[in-house]
Amino acid sequence: MSDTKDLGDWQSLVDQLYDPHTRRSARQKLVRARAVGPLLDCLKSPNESVMWAAIESLGELRATEAVGPLIELLARGVLAFDVGEALLRITGQKFDGDVQAWQKWFAKTGGKTRVELDAAECIQLTAQYLGVKPSGSGKSYRLKLSLPEGREQRVAVFFGRKDERKDSIAVIYSECGPADPKQYEAALRKNLTIPSGALAIRDVGGRAIFVMVDTVREELLTPSTLAKKIENIAACADGIEKSLTKEDRY
Repeated sequence: MSDTKDLGDWQSLVDQLYDPHTRRSARQKLVRARAVGPLLDCLKSPNESVMWAAIESLGELRATEAVGPLIELLARGVLAFDVGEALLRITGQKFDGDVQAWQKWFAKTGGKTRVELDAAECIQLTAQYLGVKPSGSGKSYRLKLSLPEGREQRVAVFFGRKDERKDSIAVIYSECGPADPKQYEAALRKNLTIPSGALAIRDVGGRAIFVMVDTVREELLTPSTLAKKIENIAACADGIEKSLTKEDRY
């Protein structure tokens, strides 16, 4: 499938966006097919859930064709937070909900000035957001974040990994402490309370270690989103380390 089809050819998937039971699957199919045209038309839907699906999908696709319509939605106050996130993904510009700033920028650039960042550039900008100095090179980096109560947590970021669909992903992880088999069930239950990412086990130096881990497809990655994930992983990993060991080693 491709976006060269007529809207009528996509109508079945678009119709499925109106059904909460089929919305997720239909949205994923439209994204995989890069069906930008039909998704742009969905921005005009009176159904807010369908509009949200279109906004999220166009952001994932980094569809520059959507910048103008999304700014119009922002000006109308429609799903402003989601629109702002989509615009950030597409353009790399961080104007949040400042409609005038978006309109001025769009009038000047036409919305087509996004610069793709390599791993080193992405990490440098991410580190600036976090106020830390990264170490590493190539596809592997580490950052040390300061946390409350004088604690610290090291977070690693690896670029160029592959998921099961062979898409490039960035892996963000931080070690929490030795993994005792007696704690495995508690660790699995702990995952239910973690807002994003997951508690997992990784062999480090021949020892099983609990780690907090999250991933993101590199095509969707921005320094802002990476900074948020690093902060979350650091906070969760430190909390788990504190409960497991009462120390601050990682």
